[in-house]
Amino acid sequence: MVGQVPSSTPLSGGNLGGNVGGDPSSNVLLAQNPQQPQPLVPNPQIIITNPPNALGTLQPVAPAPPFLPGAVPPPLGDIATSTVDSSASFVDLGTATRIPRLVLRDAPVREVLGLLARTANLNLAFVESATNPGAAPGAAPTPAAGAAGRVINLEVQDEPIQNVFNTVLQISGLEANRVGRTVFVGPRLPDGARNIITRSFRLNQVNATAAANFLTTQGAETQIPFEQVQIQTVGTGAAARTVETRTPTILALRATEGFGPLLLRGVSVSADDRLNSITVVGDPRKVEIASSFLTQLDLRRRQVAVNVKIVDINLLGSDAFRTSFSFGAGDGFFVNDGGAASLNFGGNRPATRAEATNSLVTPPVITNPFATSETFFDPNRNITIPGIGSGRLVIQDGQILENTTGTDARIFAPIAGVTRDPFQAGITDFTLGTPTTITGTSGTPGTGTVAGTPGTTTVTPGTPATITAALPSLFQFPRRLLSALQAQITSGNAKILADPTLVVQEGQTARVNLTQEVFGGFTLRSVTENNITNQVQEPIIKQAGLSLEVVVDSIDDNGFVTMALNPTVSAPAASIDTQQGQITLVQSRDLNSGQVRLRDGQTLIISGVIQETDRTTVSKVPILGDIPILGALFRSTTRENSRQEVIIIVTPQILDDSDRSNFGYNFQPSQDLQQILQQR
Repeated sequence: MVGQVPSSTPLSGGNLGGNVGGDPSSNVLLAQNPQQPQPLVPNPQIIITNPPNALGTLQPVAPAPPFLPGAVPPPLGDIATSTVDSSASFVDLGTATRIPRLVLRDAPVREVLGLLARTANLNLAFVESATNPGAAPGAAPTPAAGAAGRVINLEVQDEPIQNVFNTVLQISGLEANRVGRTVFVGPRLPDGARNIITRSFRLNQVNATAAANFLTTQGAETQIPFEQVQIQTVGTGAAARTVETRTPTILALRATEGFGPLLLRGVSVSADDRLNSITVVGDPRKVEIASSFLTQLDLRRRQVAVNVKIVDINLLGSDAFRTSFSFGAGDGFFVNDGGAASLNFGGNRPATRAEATNSLVTPPVITNPFATSETFFDPNRNITIPGIGSGRLVIQDGQILENTTGTDARIFAPIAGVTRDPFQAGITDFTLGTPTTITGTSGTPGTGTVAGTPGTTTVTPGTPATITAALPSLFQFPRRLLSALQAQITSGNAKILADPTLVVQEGQTARVNLTQEVFGGFTLRSVTENNITNQVQEPIIKQAGLSLEVVVDSIDDNGFVTMALNPTVSAPAASIDTQQGQITLVQSRDLNSGQVRLRDGQTLIISGVIQETDRTTVSKVPILGDIPILGALFRSTTRENSRQEVIIIVTPQILDDSDRSNFGYNFQPSQDLQQILQQR
């Protein structure tokens, strides 16, 4: 249905504005619209292609997409677990006696332990002190302080006496150690009464300080020696001096008591950074637990051989078409240079505004731009110059017999060294030749016995004339029609392939730089010396080439490598002349992949990093360049298309550092990867 916005709307009712066409007999009443300003653009035509909906129906909507399946959690691989037996140590009483029945109500712990020891035919030594006798004054009491005064409620039946004895120790928090037939019991036994062993661990992978800190979080105590430095200022004014005091101090690190169990309470730990070793001193059971912890911490970090192939593809294409021609008529000359027209009349170009403004006289006077050009001699035309010819001077016996002035001389006419044939040589200089001179002397006749002398003749050859010729230094375009047509299509491509294989440890970063240095200008830096500030220029050196950074975050036990790639491909783009010299602009493309997860041996191809440029330049003569077909003679068209793409191919291979691995690793690309590289 096609509709148009009406100019009036029929209404029912009285006459609001008059009848149509002025016919008083008309019964159709219309409401007249008020005068509206004419719009600047015509009213658009409204076209409705869909049929109207039926009365009481809604517009149908697109069907809803199918619902997704239920929430699916991400896949979970196997988790390596290690269990450490952290059960408490037991005191062996050396008896299998069983208690038929024992009921205690608010019984003191000390008396209960003494009763059980006598029943087992053993002696009991109870230590009342709750702190280490060798501890510094003011040391904090052990957590078992006050345990000796506790009371317990116990009801057992048919239980070995050894189990009952250890149960009382566990619920009262007391320490116990049997030596011979005597059992030492106390909140904190002296070191001489405890069962203590010392074990040193030479760690391979984990840092000794980090391992000691981990054991400290499990309740062990670490002693850290350091020097406490105090700096004091003695004296005032010019006599003031600084005194530095160093005091050796040992800092004891303990875990903060909380609700969680501290399995290594009562164990001393010392770390040696030089040998990367750790020494653990304490109860044999707790030392065994600490040994299990260190075994789990000293695992090797996995390594991965990451093969990264970076292909930089540059596709270049250009299409150029231009025409140029020139001709002269009369004292006018017309030039079309690739779509730029120029027309001069009068034999000379008009003066510029600067030449007319800076001239002192009118018309303007400028320096002759051809003043230094070379001139030729025209051998076909002579000019006569009065008074420059050679005169005549005759001297006889010291007397001047004849002296005439120079006569008129005829020489070659000079002409400007300009021609319309650049290969037509001209005479720039000449040298006159000298005539051949014949000099003769008369002989003397002989008389009597005196012989006569014969006459002599001397001939002096003359020299030929020489000329110097050269090509003209100025060329003048002829008035005939000159034309040139240039059409060129250029295409090219370039590939820069980098194929490094990097062995990276878990949690480490590897970098590869295959770059060259380019000069990028100077930076000014102020240097103050002896209250004199000077500006020092420092060159800016930029790196152009390939830079690759591989960050291996983690390698899990299921063969997945979590890593990040940060490649940068840069190349010199152009050179610009500045006041500081010629600087080089660098065009770079970089990619930050973020963290990606790959399976061992899986290949990841990252592509689509594309930069495409399409530039078209058209230069034409007004009006003439728009003529169909013939207008191509009056315009120039240049189109340049470039496409730059970076393709990254990543293949990680986890290295096997176990005892069954070979010595050395050789990366072999998979068949699929080789096929991809051959296609590129």
